[in-house]
Amino acid sequence: MTRDSDNPWLDPLLSQQIHREPAEFDFRKWLQTHPDEARLLEHGFAGASRGKEENIYPIWRCIMASKMTRYSVAAAVVLAAAVVLMNPLGTSSHGVALAAVQEKVAQVNTMVLRGEKVFSPVAEPNHVFRFDVVKYFSRAYGHVEEGRMNGTVIYRFTLNQPEKQFLLLLPPWKKCLKRPCTEEQITVMGKLAPTAVIDLLLETQSRRLGFAQIDGIDAEGFEFQDIKPVQNVLPKYLVDVQQGTGTVWVGTKELLPIRIEGDILIGKSMMTLFTDMRLHEIANLESYNVELDDGLFGLEIPEGYTEFKLSDILAKGLSFIDVIASVPGASSGGK
Repeated sequence: MTRDSDNPWLDPLLSQQIHREPAEFDFRKWLQTHPDEARLLEHGFAGASRGKEENIYPIWRCIMASKMTRYSVAAAVVLAAAVVLMNPLGTSSHGVALAAVQEKVAQVNTMVLRGEKVFSPVAEPNHVFRFDVVKYFSRAYGHVEEGRMNGTVIYRFTLNQPEKQFLLLLPPWKKCLKRPCTEEQITVMGKLAPTAVIDLLLETQSRRLGFAQIDGIDAEGFEFQDIKPVQNVLPKYLVDVQQGTGTVWVGTKELLPIRIEGDILIGKSMMTLFTDMRLHEIANLESYNVELDDGLFGLEIPEGYTEFKLSDILAKGLSFIDVIASVPGASSGGK
């Protein structure tokens, strides 16, 4: 047997649930025991009529009388609570929201990163070669990377976006390689930029690594293992990227990638002097949205340089270790 919804039995129950007070109570006594609320009623709601308070009950009577309506209201309350508590556009107890990082990075036009590249031949893992690296990224001009060993510039790579060309300089040997870039290569190279690495995380499968302090900054790590989107960044004869993993550390307050790490297997190619090579790289964010002169991305070949050709390697039968060892002050070290 069900009760008639017009009967007054529901009003006291609703009143208890809504106001946590009995349906009939001493209003004067309530004002004395709730002075703050009394001031609100007097000053904040002076223009409100009592009829508006009484109109709440018919609404709640309809809600409580319909099972479907009760479920809908409950779902709406849970959803609203989830939005407030989880805060998908910022940092929450569950970690950094990549959508918020993507939005912040979209406002970054230039970045400068410093770190190191560590090469080791697959066949001779005890030979380790470390390069100090600086990278410049500009949405307008392109990318520049310079590698040094013991203070000596070993290589300088420039990708000039407006000119759609790349230039590789090898100062110790006064060799250079200049080639045009396809639209696909420029697009893929753009995905390697720190300004686009968050897009890569969202496009591929990634997993959260937890929290850590990176150079004193609270950060959360994200790892991805699908490098197919960036495998064809350069011609395979120059760099044959076969497999690898990457890690991006995002500052929880900065909402920017503050460190990027990668472990890559590079097959026999000109860059590795036809040696299978493992590469471990770390790049730390030094600055962003700083002015970078367009001359930094120039494609001028210094006087006295000649084109780097395959015959330069094959004719002398040099290995990667032989070439690096020829650099003044260079030496390989153990892991």
